[in-house]
Amino acid sequence: MSDTRFHDGTAAHEAEYRPREHRQTRWPKPDALSLVFFAVWVVGILVSTVIPFLIVPPTSTDPDSGAVGLAFLASMVGIGIFVVAGLLMWRHLKSQAVLVFALVPAVSVGSGAIILTATLLAL
Repeated sequence: MSDTRFHDGTAAHEAEYRPREHRQTRWPKPDALSLVFFAVWVVGILVSTVIPFLIVPPTSTDPDSGAVGLAFLASMVGIGIFVVAGLLMWRHLKSQAVLVFALVPAVSVGSGAIILTATLLAL
């Protein structure tokens, strides 16, 4: 068996075991403006999803067309709120993930609002 030596001259079997040193994990710390944008984004999500369901429940069998239009308008206002908040957060943080975070829910909530409005008006 050959005697393997390290660069400092010690033999491999003589070297004491030293665990690798790891850097401490640094978690991101969002600034106050990012938290404000996120809070406005959450308010926009709530306006675009909860308010329309309070105006016209999805289980309604004979909804008033005016109430359906108001519910759709509430959805669009909420979508506008969270898209603007998401775009401002994207400009502030310069992160492409935040841009996706802003636009993907807009497409899905907008599609859902259109489908729900069409379905309720067809009743």
